[in-house]
Amino acid sequence: MPQTLTGWILFAIIIVSGCASIVTAMKLIISGFGKAFQDRRDFHAACIFGLLLVVATALFIWIEPMPI
Repeated sequence: MPQTLTGWILFAIIIVSGCASIVTAMKLIISGFGKAFQDRRDFHAACIFGLLLVVATALFIWIEPMPI
């Protein structure tokens, strides 16, 4: 678990961006089957949330101290 305020903020960003990227990716998958309207913004949102997830995870690993 995070031990600093910065760690908690990054942890929250990881949780939120992970959920948002899953939701937008599922919407894109459903639109691929033709059951929903495909929007170009969904693709861009999935890419941005995925990139935010990767960056926040890398920062979280770099900033948080390792437990002993």
